[in-house]
Amino acid sequence: MKTDHAVELKNLTKTYSTKNGNKVHAVESLSLTIEQGEIFALLGPNGAGKSTTIGMMAGSVVRSDGVLKIFGWDPEVDYLKTRTLIGVVPQELNFDPFVNARKNLEYQSGFMGVAQKDRWIDELVKKLGLENQMNKNTRQLSGGMKRRLLIAKALVHQPKLLILDEPTAGVDIELRHKLWEFVKELNQKGTTILLTTLPGRS
Repeated sequence: MKTDHAVELKNLTKTYSTKNGNKVHAVESLSLTIEQGEIFALLGPNGAGKSTTIGMMAGSVVRSDGVLKIFGWDPEVDYLKTRTLIGVVPQELNFDPFVNARKNLEYQSGFMGVAQKDRWIDELVKKLGLENQMNKNTRQLSGGMKRRLLIAKALVHQPKLLILDEPTAGVDIELRHKLWEFVKELNQKGTTILLTTLPGRS
């Protein structure tokens, strides 16, 4: 297995064409290296290209130019490999609102190829304070509980790189403290952490 830097970007660029034929750079010539085991933050205002960069790392956005490697693998060429290495907590909700919270986590575990004997859903649920929410449909959950469920969903396959896109946006103080405690614990166990945030936000 390749064991290069956790993340390596060289002149990473994403360009979109407008209706009038102009070119807009969402990300332009971004270069950075994140070592394995680091906690790394992308700091910038809205529209700076943070979420686009994450999308390219996760393989959901095709880059226009540059080099991108996740633990030495290219997310476009080696998508099946890199998606098992990354867990992404997006800003937007991305789970089925018509099944309960536990089913969402079970489905995600199956989708990521986690064998039944290797699943750690119960531990995740306890860590994130979701014990009393598991039988509720996700549309019944409060905003804070939905955010916790997103975090659990990103972690079901125990990724080597956890990406948190604006993790504390719109969350209460209790969840913020619980989240940072859990992130520190994951990092101490070897998980590389990448988060995005706005200037002045903690």
